[in-house]
Formats: sequence, structure tokens, C-alpha cells
Amino acid sequence: MAKKITYEYSSDGIRQSILRHAKSLRLPEGWGEQVADRVTKATDEWISDKDIVTEEDLRVFICKQLEQISPDIAFAYHNHDKII
Repeated sequence: MAKKITYEYSSDGIRQSILRHAKSLRLPEGWGEQVADRVTKATDEWISDKDIVTEEDLRVFICKQLEQISPDIAFAYHNHDKII
């Protein structure tokens, strides 16, 4: 039986991750902050009524939000663990 690993959701962790991706793309700081704030707020609202959310569910939701606002950050976020 595989071990079940759980993580505690962190709004700040999501926000900081988005900001790091925006910075790595050399986007204006203010734009990165706006994107991070909007996506974090949407994610907080989405997750609020859920008992369990997988890491993949969370990643998919965040990527969909990012794609609507900043496709560049969405691409970087989605591919952060790959060499691009």
C-alpha cells in the first residue's frame, strides 16, 4: 500500500510561487502582484468548501486561472518542473 502524503494548503505559498514565476519571466512587479493576488483569491474561494483537494486538482485549477490572466505565467507555472 502506498503512503498517503498530505500537505496543508497555503495561500501565501501559492502567491509566492506565482510571483517567482512572474519574476523569472521578467514581468513588471506590479503585474505579477496583480496576477498573484487574483489567482490566490480565486483559489481560496474555490478551495473553501472542499474537504480534500489533490495536488493535481489544485495545480489544474491554478493553471486555468493563470491562463485567463497571463498565459506566460501559466506556461511557466505548469512547466516549472521541466527543463524548457
